[in-house]
Amino acid sequence: MAALTYSTLVTQIKNTMEDDSTEFSDSVPDFIRRAELRLTREMDSHALTQYATSRFTEGEAFLALPSNNLIVKNVNYLTSLATTSLEDGRSVGPSTRISLLLRTKEYLEDYWPVRTSTGLPKYYTHFRNDQILMAPAPASALDVELAYVVQPSALSVGNETNYYTTFCENALFYASMIEACYFNKNVTAVQIWDQQYQREIITLVNEARRNRRDDMSKPNSPAGGADTLIDGAN
Repeated sequence: MAALTYSTLVTQIKNTMEDDSTEFSDSVPDFIRRAELRLTREMDSHALTQYATSRFTEGEAFLALPSNNLIVKNVNYLTSLATTSLEDGRSVGPSTRISLLLRTKEYLEDYWPVRTSTGLPKYYTHFRNDQILMAPAPASALDVELAYVVQPSALSVGNETNYYTTFCENALFYASMIEACYFNKNVTAVQIWDQQYQREIITLVNEARRNRRDDMSKPNSPAGGADTLIDGAN
């Protein structure tokens, strides 16, 4: 059972702020909601990643994203063609899983200027919040797997717990207190609670960094390339 719930969090905020006004009480759910949004944007936990399956449409360069998608982490598909060679020299056959490479929209348009021209998809870009654009457009219907970051189900009277109450209760409380102090126009207290929050979010980000270690010594980006992460203490 989670140590923190929505109800206990509301009580903690009210007790700590010592504000019994109706106006403040009515605003507490907004403090918590903004705190949850902040955590999602500042954390990089595997726990916020979900997977969904879809299917390419032959000749269609666009692919719809799940409605709860915030950040696309990976798009990969299964080939169904006979063994063929890719541009990078790899030989792929049926049921080979291929990950699309993220590029800019301008790059895709230069690489594959005729969207209706088909081939084996290689690149993708964010076209809108609800879809991606691929190049080339798929020559056949293929199975797709999407890895994407979601916003956990919002806390409420009807939803007492989520990932943040179970694993990030300190950060959730501190972020909520920042919002509460902004509401009460207490700038000095905002700075104090923000210091607490920043210290806690560093530990959460470091947990995610430790999960991404590829050789138990260096927290490299799983996407490859130069390391852009800061070493944390072991």
